[in-house]
Amino acid sequence: MSQSLPTNSIALKQALYFGADEDLKEAVRVSVMSKYILETMEEIPHIWPEDISLVLLEYHGNSEEILEKTNQILTLAKGVSVYILLKEKDVDFIIEANHQGVQGFIECPNEVFSILSILHMQDRRRQGKNGNVSSMFSLKGGVGCTALATNLASHLNDLTEGKTVLVDLNMPLGDTSLYLNMEGQRLYSLTDFVYNLNRFDEKLIYKSLSRHESGLYVLSLPSEVSELDNLNGELIKTIIQSLRRYYDHVIIDCASDLSDMTLSCLDESDNIVLVAEPSLSSFRAVNTAIQLTQKLGYLKDSVKLVVNRSTSQDDELLEEVIDAFDVSTVARVANDYLGFNESLKEGRLLKDYKPESIVNKQLLNIANMLHNGSLKLEVEQKAVKSNAVKGVFGGWLSAYRKKFKSKGKGVSKKRSSTLNDKQVVVS
Repeated sequence: MSQSLPTNSIALKQALYFGADEDLKEAVRVSVMSKYILETMEEIPHIWPEDISLVLLEYHGNSEEILEKTNQILTLAKGVSVYILLKEKDVDFIIEANHQGVQGFIECPNEVFSILSILHMQDRRRQGKNGNVSSMFSLKGGVGCTALATNLASHLNDLTEGKTVLVDLNMPLGDTSLYLNMEGQRLYSLTDFVYNLNRFDEKLIYKSLSRHESGLYVLSLPSEVSELDNLNGELIKTIIQSLRRYYDHVIIDCASDLSDMTLSCLDESDNIVLVAEPSLSSFRAVNTAIQLTQKLGYLKDSVKLVVNRSTSQDDELLEEVIDAFDVSTVARVANDYLGFNESLKEGRLLKDYKPESIVNKQLLNIANMLHNGSLKLEVEQKAVKSNAVKGVFGGWLSAYRKKFKSKGKGVSKKRSSTLNDKQVVVS
């Protein structure tokens, strides 16, 4: 059976840290621990260690020293990602470090606990990509795709600080506006977007799209079904490609079919999230979808399985079926049908209606995994770790903030995935 994986069973990447600030180093270690093992170095090694994926260097005004170290590292280690932890800003230093080949800069302390997200987005931009695209998909209706899509989008919106858009492509009659309590409003639709496609710039696109009270941007289906006749697969690809230029995450609620438009969504997706419930009929649909992704040449690591309405009493046969799926990432969302329904009646997102619920914490973990590839601990362990981090680092974070306040910020066969070949069970 699938089990929750402890962190020591995951093949983590190696990272080197250069600096003497023990508090900062510990905060960085906690921030990246789900993907990297952090090793402290005092001097540049004469023989560069193998399998180093990331180098982090503290900067606190010692520009000559850091530039020299950066030059040595980039000479010894071809292709390694080098990031500077800025304990103070220096425009001249940043420009020179950029010229040398530094990939990015992390402002301390404000961005320390967002390092994984920063690394991930920078990596995508170097590859000519912008925001992530995640498609929620099931060949069998009624498994909770829309409920998961809307609630995951709300968490992604928090993670991206208001740079997430939810796209309703569950044709012909999507329900995202119902789940967001936006029915009856005049919402900006896909056909409106197509009409204005050539006019968009950064200011106009943020002013045009509808926005939920949480700050989440929404692109809905047109109110007139006849308007869907003007849409096709190529237009859908163009819409998604346009959105990812302006938003850090695009999450799509797909239709339960294999139409040209649905396949266009999957083509453009970094994460193909197959949603199932614990039943043989639902898993049969998942198996068909997995076989389809293989035939179409999608990268295996882009395919994730979310088992919705999972219970501790799930049938052993169903567990064996899950284990047999050729999918590298499996997540579970506990059965809280009543909670979802009550939050829907109240017109509120689950994170607002039941913020401390297990399901809400599981959804937050999945949102982290989709956005930055972070492999999260179990919900219970994660909560303990968060409290520990707050206790250990609350003091130095407050001191740093006070200090800096005075100083004044086709088929996607080639798309790289955010995870290695690992299975994650969010429980």
